[in-house]
Amino acid sequence: MLFAKPPSTLDDPAATTGAAGLARRPVSRTTRRLTLAVALCGLALAAACSSKPAMPPPGSITDDRAVGDILVRFTPPAVDTSLQAGELLAQAKGPIRFVVKRPMSGGTWLVTAISPSPEATIEQAVSTLRALPRIEAAEADRRLTPSRPKPTGRDMPAN
Repeated sequence: MLFAKPPSTLDDPAATTGAAGLARRPVSRTTRRLTLAVALCGLALAAACSSKPAMPPPGSITDDRAVGDILVRFTPPAVDTSLQAGELLAQAKGPIRFVVKRPMSGGTWLVTAISPSPEATIEQAVSTLRALPRIEAAEADRRLTPSRPKPTGRDMPAN
């Protein structure tokens, strides 16, 4: 026969025919599972490396920029949770939105003003908050620096 098929281990389950005539050792279940796990990890790694990050939808919070931080105090009844503070701040209308960061001492809350508009200022954000009915006080949280240079002397030498 010219087109005869060469012998295969699939044709002979005992695998006694072949070049060496040796029996094939069965592959254990754990070896198969390990091989499958390595192959799947390789595929997942290849898929993760080739994927591109998804673009955020238009109008999402990633389009906004932080205008600044504001210290806010609410009128009674007391605001005890960030959820309550967020609901009160959500009443603000306009291009500036407010995100509650954390409570401070004395019933004051630290709030961040965000806006998609580059023209928005911290003064506009503070005036927007002061116009809300439950806001007792709102002022920009600014970094304080010394008004004069550090004195030099025996106790405070110059650098």
